[in-house]
Amino acid sequence: MPISNKLIETARAEWEFFGRGEINLDGTEKQGRKEYVDGAYQRVGDYWKFIGGPHKNLTGKDRGTPWSAAFISFCFNEAGAAAKFPYSAGHATYINAAIKNAGASGAKPIIGHKVKDYSPKPGDLIGYWRGATKVSYETARQIGWYESHTDIVVEIGNGFLYSIGGNVRHSVTRSQFKIDANGRLTDKSQNWFVVIENKI
Repeated sequence: MPISNKLIETARAEWEFFGRGEINLDGTEKQGRKEYVDGAYQRVGDYWKFIGGPHKNLTGKDRGTPWSAAFISFCFNEAGAAAKFPYSAGHATYINAAIKNAGASGAKPIIGHKVKDYSPKPGDLIGYWRGATKVSYETARQIGWYESHTDIVVEIGNGFLYSIGGNVRHSVTRSQFKIDANGRLTDKSQNWFVVIENKI
């Protein structure tokens, strides 16, 4: 059975825990519990413990280390992805793996698509690059490592997409984005370049 429903449930549970922070297209925002406050920073620590290695002792008080990819990895593991998802402290790891899978034969657990070519569905990931290095679908794997971010799509309807991401406004936050009549992401607020189809 696909894990999409469990992934969405997991992301929503973490969002609830962090106080249901929201960013809406009408400009309104609701602030969630910040990563560094008591009760929240320990939860970020749980994400890092799952990642392990040199990150295992980090918490939400280590604000110089972005934890958004650790959040995504934690959610996929909790949802039962097991070894089918390439867990990482950086989004580029699984973005690049998904793009590579798009050109490979056989069934693949995650598949990267160009934003203009694919309509995201609940349980998929939407991704953008950030920082100084410009990234495209075509250049991502050549660059290898780059600053980026992904959110989990949790709901689609009435011309909007809702996603949940970690380390957004220093919390776990739900964001609203515009989609067109075909369900394609049309938001221009971020440097979107990939949608990861979740087939796990």
